[in-house]
Amino acid sequence: MTTAIVKGAPGHYRIGEGILKELRVLLSELGVKKIHILSGRKAWNAAFPYIPEELDRSNITFVEGHCTLEAVEQFATSFQHDGVDAVIGIGGGTALDLTKASAVKAGIKSVLIPTIAATCAAWTPLSVFYQADGTHSHYTEFPVANTLVLIEPAIIAGAPPEYLKAGIGDTLAKYYEADALVRSFYKDKDLPVWLQISQFSAALCRDILLKDGKEALESVSNKKVSDALIRVIETIIMTGGMVGGFGEKAGRIAGAHSVHNGLTEAKSIKQFLHGEIVSYGILVQLALEEKDEELKRLLAVYDDWGLPASLNHLSIDARDEELLQRIIKKTLLPQESIHLMAEEITEDTLINAILKVERLAVPTTN
Repeated sequence: MTTAIVKGAPGHYRIGEGILKELRVLLSELGVKKIHILSGRKAWNAAFPYIPEELDRSNITFVEGHCTLEAVEQFATSFQHDGVDAVIGIGGGTALDLTKASAVKAGIKSVLIPTIAATCAAWTPLSVFYQADGTHSHYTEFPVANTLVLIEPAIIAGAPPEYLKAGIGDTLAKYYEADALVRSFYKDKDLPVWLQISQFSAALCRDILLKDGKEALESVSNKKVSDALIRVIETIIMTGGMVGGFGEKAGRIAGAHSVHNGLTEAKSIKQFLHGEIVSYGILVQLALEEKDEELKRLLAVYDDWGLPASLNHLSIDARDEELLQRIIKKTLLPQESIHLMAEEITEDTLINAILKVERLAVPTTN
């Protein structure tokens, strides 16, 4: 029997027009009297018009740099010293990761207000840590759920479209990677109920994004809230978070994210967001699995969405053999999640998969 480790949802989740106007009442219901706000400056400017005037805005720190162990320790110590009951995180991944980690460290409540929909960071009780120089260090899962998640769709509608595009790419990967992991871990075995929930959520991610992704991107380009945009926001933040929250290791990462990590060998990759790079990784994973029809289907969808469908779209020269070798070696490091797939993957099979994607790729409109 497989032990279930389910971390499915925050304590309280709400989305809707004007939802932040209820913030003071919601904090009162939680017994919160003193708050501290962590936010990026751009995120604060975007959220400010929606924040109720009666909320204490005097205790705010504008986040700079990365989510590091040192920063979390510093914030947590400060919160405990000042008698803070809850920390409110406003922004993207960095602000939200710092908020979650420092709240857990200080033993206080966390309130998360995402201003972009690029990841499921607002939902997931997990923070990604970096070194001070920006290099990836590790991630930590927390034993307690996030206290409160509030989403004002108008804020996300006003954000740059590339963030939503990245969120779509990263969340689409949840289906393909979870599918690969379950086939590898469980083969023909019956799935436990908690993992069936994860798999259902993963399929829902794929289906909603393929149906509503293009319209949602158009909504953000026009800075307008639409039903399609709200469905896509919830898919990225809520449904995407449920895949790993219920599936644990069988709902996490596989080939697509390893390809992302390998591609960081290319200097040009820094101009792309995490989810955009992962979306290309999905294509390579499908080529490795020899799922050519699904690969062709996604290539056509990427053309509509403007997601990268080849190395050229990522400003990488496929003829640069030395760079490709470095990318392949980094993708196949022993600790990489690509090795969790059922297929035996070697340098030869990986380069063949990459070249297959190059041959099949259609020109994007991006």
